[in-house]
Amino acid sequence: MSVDTDRLISFFILWGTPAVFSIVEYFKLSKTEKKEAIRDLTSVKSIVTTGFILTGGVMASLGRLLSLLPLQVIGTFILVIGGVVGAIEAWKIERKRSIVILVLIVSMIALTFII
Repeated sequence: MSVDTDRLISFFILWGTPAVFSIVEYFKLSKTEKKEAIRDLTSVKSIVTTGFILTGGVMASLGRLLSLLPLQVIGTFILVIGGVVGAIEAWKIERKRSIVILVLIVSMIALTFII
């Protein structure tokens, strides 16, 4: 299990930057907005779509970073589940959006194994 410096820097830029910005924006919210955000993020729909996509992406990136193929494959599988569920949910509302979601998920999977 070796860690490549370039992959480590890419990992922190890819996942650290949005995480820091999200945390900063969360602390800027009022109390009622914070409660609403927590309620939205802990809903089943949010966990199965966005949560699975983010968890799968992080796990796949960590697997790539640490050269652990099983972690990368498990993360990709979770990413696919979240992407498919997200596309199905978007299909109910707007069909063009669901196609965009599927294209983005396929791109993320491809980049996970290439980069």
